[in-house]
Amino acid sequence: MKKIKKNKTIYFFTGKRGGFSHFIPILRVLDGEQRINYKIIASDMHLSDYFGKTINEVKQYTKNVIQLKKINLKDSIKNRLSVVSSTIESLSRVFKKKKPDGLLLLGDRAEVLGAAISAMHFNIPIIHMYGGDVTQGGTDEPTRHAITKMSSIHLTSNFDSYKNVLNMGEERWRVFNTGLTSLDLLKTKYFKSKSYIENKYNLNLAKPFLILLQHSVTWQIKEAKKQIEETITSLNKLKLPTVVIYPCSDPGFDSIIKIYKQNKKKSFLKLFKNIEINDFYSLLKYSTLLIGNSSCGITECGFLNKPVINLGIRQKGRLSGKNVFHVDHDNKKITKKILKILKMKKLYTNSNIYGDGYSAKNIVKVIKTIFTRQDLVKKKFVRK
Repeated sequence: MKKIKKNKTIYFFTGKRGGFSHFIPILRVLDGEQRINYKIIASDMHLSDYFGKTINEVKQYTKNVIQLKKINLKDSIKNRLSVVSSTIESLSRVFKKKKPDGLLLLGDRAEVLGAAISAMHFNIPIIHMYGGDVTQGGTDEPTRHAITKMSSIHLTSNFDSYKNVLNMGEERWRVFNTGLTSLDLLKTKYFKSKSYIENKYNLNLAKPFLILLQHSVTWQIKEAKKQIEETITSLNKLKLPTVVIYPCSDPGFDSIIKIYKQNKKKSFLKLFKNIEINDFYSLLKYSTLLIGNSSCGITECGFLNKPVINLGIRQKGRLSGKNVFHVDHDNKKITKKILKILKMKKLYTNSNIYGDGYSAKNIVKVIKTIFTRQDLVKKKFVRK
């Protein structure tokens, strides 16, 4: 492998609390590299008091943080579009002062699209994590594929996604199946003790408890209220201790949060705007099951052998293991499935669909390799 002749700088762009956890293993590996420097660009939900102001959590891991202009997040499509334009404008000012040698993006949200548009026009190579994934339940899907076409290097989460990116006309040398980096944290037993979790969250881990993480569906915004009501109705029947976490800022989030606040006095529901990353993974490990429609139910939970009730269409099409049960937004069906899982004694085989827990080292190896090339932004379309 060719060596990097001069120091390179890579910017990591993050707008979502959970998304940053996927960067942590990469940052740890880069801390041992002499030729590659990095900075974190934080935006969107990280800067919002309403969603727990997780910029403070980002700063616990590194002081190399650039904060973009804070946006007043409101529950509307217009507001999400303003996030795109604001990100383009704010990043353009950052790039005008100093262009990094690469911009690393994760996923498919509005602010990530804005970051990709800005970097592309400044001829900054984009390194995109998790392109090629399939989720047929909302605008994340076309957004993700659009970012793929703007990106120079692709780091996919699984082999099916690797093939999908190639089928989108990308050159083979640009595409790497590196897996899901959050599994690196789980592999290293990134967990708090049982006593810590019991004391902090007032739980008895000897008894069943659930985690609820449910987002709105961008193709079903008007149905968000009804969908969360079905879930809460089911939980009200069972009255099992449940850790409830605020949804992300996709349109429809306010309808979900209002229902949570209406039910927050119920002793079995424990409501949080945000939970720190290692606390969240610890809760996930010790929980009985996860319910909702978060991607972590499809990805991380398989690695932990954790049963998941995946609700509705938000994650439709995403590669999932045998630990995932797909259920409609119907309180009777949800209750029935929870009761069935509580009676099951089967532990699911650890799923390696999304990697083996060593993704970060592979990603840094890719970054070091591609930084020796001069043709990163000059792409060709490969016809199959």
